[in-house]
Amino acid sequence: MASLLLALLPVTGACRQYNAVPNSPGRAELFDMHFERVVGPDSMDSTSKAYEADLEAMRTLLPPGDAARNVRFRSVYCTSNRWENLARGLAYSDDALKRAQAIGDFGSQARAQFCRANFISMIHGSPRGLVELDTLVKMLENSPERQLLAEILMARGSALSDLGEQARALLDFQRARAAYRAAGIEREVDALLLETAITYRRIGDWDQAERYFTRSTATMEAKQNWERVNTNLIQLGYLYEQSGAPQKSLESFQRALDVATQHQLTFAMGSSRMGLAAAQIASGEFDAALTNLALARESFQANHDDRNNGMLALLAGQAMAGKGKPTEALAHYRAALGPIVHDGNQRYLAMLYQARASSEEALGHNAEALADFKRYSALQTQLQSKMRLEQSRLLEYEYEIRRRDFENRRLRTEAASRLQQVKALESVRRWQRLAILLGALLVMLLVWLAIRQWRKSRALRTLAMTDPLTGIATRRAIESLLDQKLLRAVQVEHPLCVLMLDLDHFKAINDRYGHPAGDRVLQHITGVWTHLLRVNDRIGRVGGEEFLILCPDIHLEQARPIAERLLEATRAQKLPFIDPALTIAVSIGIAEATLGESRESLVARADAALYRAKHNGRDRVES
Repeated sequence: MASLLLALLPVTGACRQYNAVPNSPGRAELFDMHFERVVGPDSMDSTSKAYEADLEAMRTLLPPGDAARNVRFRSVYCTSNRWENLARGLAYSDDALKRAQAIGDFGSQARAQFCRANFISMIHGSPRGLVELDTLVKMLENSPERQLLAEILMARGSALSDLGEQARALLDFQRARAAYRAAGIEREVDALLLETAITYRRIGDWDQAERYFTRSTATMEAKQNWERVNTNLIQLGYLYEQSGAPQKSLESFQRALDVATQHQLTFAMGSSRMGLAAAQIASGEFDAALTNLALARESFQANHDDRNNGMLALLAGQAMAGKGKPTEALAHYRAALGPIVHDGNQRYLAMLYQARASSEEALGHNAEALADFKRYSALQTQLQSKMRLEQSRLLEYEYEIRRRDFENRRLRTEAASRLQQVKALESVRRWQRLAILLGALLVMLLVWLAIRQWRKSRALRTLAMTDPLTGIATRRAIESLLDQKLLRAVQVEHPLCVLMLDLDHFKAINDRYGHPAGDRVLQHITGVWTHLLRVNDRIGRVGGEEFLILCPDIHLEQARPIAERLLEATRAQKLPFIDPALTIAVSIGIAEATLGESRESLVARADAALYRAKHNGRDRVES
């Protein structure tokens, strides 16, 4: 705390440490050298320890009475990790901003405002911080501070990714990459690649994310950048947890903890233990998880960081629930609710509602459990819709980015070729201009044809793979996906179940109310089913009123509750827009894949189970 109080005093002489270095002729030059290392390209590869050492060197070397350097120092010292009191850090950033504005130092003003945005995010949550970052991006877009713009775009992309805006995040990362290049940083910035890979993990592109994390881990180990090694291993742990590889998840988090412990990375120890606890809960190791959560909380408290309090409480509640102590679990969930709502992370809030509903149900609090389950269901539906929207936006953004890159490369190549031809063929300048013009027209024609062909191909693929009535997968699409799931089940030895569904007496609905009414029934029912399925489950239409659902990573006894849920939801549907008295029923057959079984055999067994359900009275589940 003493260093914080010193930092808050005027730097022009209030701190005795500033006089530790004589006011020699080289003092200002040494200060400038450290300042350039903090704000220049070298900062991209700096560890937090080296970065803090440069800040402390600047504090010692600051020439007394040098107002301009005092402003520059304050604009970067606010980024120090020594700020244990966030409110003081914000006040220091505000003071640095006012000082920079007073002398018209644009770069220092932007850096101080960047500090302010970070403190606001930590104090008031990411949504408030995003407003500050948006202002900064607009302020710097047309300025010469390209590296600073890149860093702010990367920070805004990271915040957007945390809040589920994955497509916008990737667009910011692409703009940050261009800004780094404009600043003369041609190499790939590892921190930017890391944020991009985290976003791909969150959007479900696990293969691409895993390639980056694995490659970067090896690179950072060679550079002995143990902070980045730890970060990569933690991200791999979450990736394996989400992709259904619990043992690999445990191993990755344990490796991350070993690295953090060996190199005394206190904050990293907390992050590693929190991830390890999540993996242990998923594996049923509840006591070990509670131990790691307690140690993680101690690590974060040692760093005066309370940003993870919500997740720590949520995980502790899940562990207590796993130990069969729902009352204690609910106490932890109450503690988790405020911080999670404050952070604005809808994914964590959905996890909290689902976990709390289970504990309330275990205690017989059925009304509260139902209310929480409804909150979870609504939020999960919203998140899934948002994810589908983000994936759609991502495809559009990726196409636009590639189109721009292609156009920029073409223009650069064309410009270089034109200059070379002008120098070498000065005597035939008129013919050269004509050739360039024709070449440009040809390229434009080819680009136009390529775009048109791409649009046609995309439209045809959409028509082929999506049922136009219900919006779910076609028979061809769902069977292709089933082939992939069967192959994966063999490779990783994971279970796989399929559900065959057939609406009972659907022909009677068409005969009585007409085919348009029957179509509306199909649209409504498939919408209900889709919302009840898990994130990784897939549904396709294989006949007029016959459907196939793929349920990976579960056995037959786990698939049956899913089928029962679909059965009950179908019975509960009311369709007043057709007939208030109309009821819908469905028969469901379940089959679990055996090792090496073909698609045809698996579907035939599910179909046979469906036939038994029909034969035994319909409106039931058979396996």
